[in-house]
Amino acid sequence: MADPIINDIGESGAPSIGGDSGLNLNKRLDCEHLDQMTDNWTDYQRPSFVTVLLRFFGNVFVDIFNAIFG
Repeated sequence: MADPIINDIGESGAPSIGGDSGLNLNKRLDCEHLDQMTDNWTDYQRPSFVTVLLRFFGNVFVDIFNAIFG
């Protein structure tokens, strides 16, 4: 019996040679307006600085507790 995942690889592979890849390699890079050419990515799941500090010192406390009583 053929694996259905392997059969789907040919359809979703790389674009054909000479096909439209969506990239214009002849376009010059506009260094003066570089921030407008790129997309800004915001991580909404990033924890706050206080949360990172509490996790860090919590881990240090647990390590010290395990070293003393472990």
